[in-house]
Amino acid sequence: MKKTLLFLFAWVCFMPSGLTQTEKVYNILVGDTIRLPLFKQCRNVNYSVSSKEVVKFTPLHYGEKIQVIGQKVGNCTIQATCDEMSTTVVINVTDPTANIESAPIDTKIEKHETIPFYVRYQFNPPSDHFFITCANLGNESRETHAKIGNEEAYNNGNDIDRFWNIQTGDNYYYVPSAQGWTKDVKWDFEPFGSSFFPLNAFAQEVNTDEDLSNYYTGTEKVLDIDCWVFFVEHPDGTVIRYWVDPSNGCTLRRQVNKDAPYEITIYNLSYQSWEFGPNYKKSTKNKAR
Repeated sequence: MKKTLLFLFAWVCFMPSGLTQTEKVYNILVGDTIRLPLFKQCRNVNYSVSSKEVVKFTPLHYGEKIQVIGQKVGNCTIQATCDEMSTTVVINVTDPTANIESAPIDTKIEKHETIPFYVRYQFNPPSDHFFITCANLGNESRETHAKIGNEEAYNNGNDIDRFWNIQTGDNYYYVPSAQGWTKDVKWDFEPFGSSFFPLNAFAQEVNTDEDLSNYYTGTEKVLDIDCWVFFVEHPDGTVIRYWVDPSNGCTLRRQVNKDAPYEITIYNLSYQSWEFGPNYKKSTKNKAR
């Protein structure tokens, strides 16, 4: 800790004047991974890392972001400079096993009473004209799948933003800090296929040919849709709950025990025209999405 404080003191004393400075402190556990934005737009970033044994440090997205993984208990200071901007990030890494009581943590949820389910379950996921975003409510990560005809777009909420054509093989990726939409290798993508997670979760993880009355607990609203709710217990004690759209059998929310659920947050099944993509790029200098 003293070394970290001395480092900060020395850096403050000798840092060139005129820089715009910011400083943030993050507390993580050994084994945790965090991604931190540093600059909105910068192509030449310089770093100074005080304790490389405490964290594993990786620049991302042309250095505008960094990934930090806690490796051992301690403190690490990361200084990043870009032109007239300077950012300092202090990472405090602690032991995840410290101060944990011996009593087991209750992660299971109380079993709900099941009721008869008389409807024949069918899985008919959207095949075209959709814009669907799924969020992990625990870490706020998001994934978006969108499709119109032969064109598909995917965004993972971080550094992956792609657009492709499953008929021509044309393939693009988006670089907001550089040239915007950029051509990639043809056919170097995986089409969405018939469905994707979590829409297909209940259909793939549960034997839907058996009597679903064993799992059905009633209805609850997700995105203002009265969803079927299924409570499925596994032999190892794990409980998974599914909120299913009755109109097509798609899973709109999936929760394991008391963990934060995966949930559909945008569910547009009549998406008709692109509002972004490489067709909006008018020149090599155009960075519009």
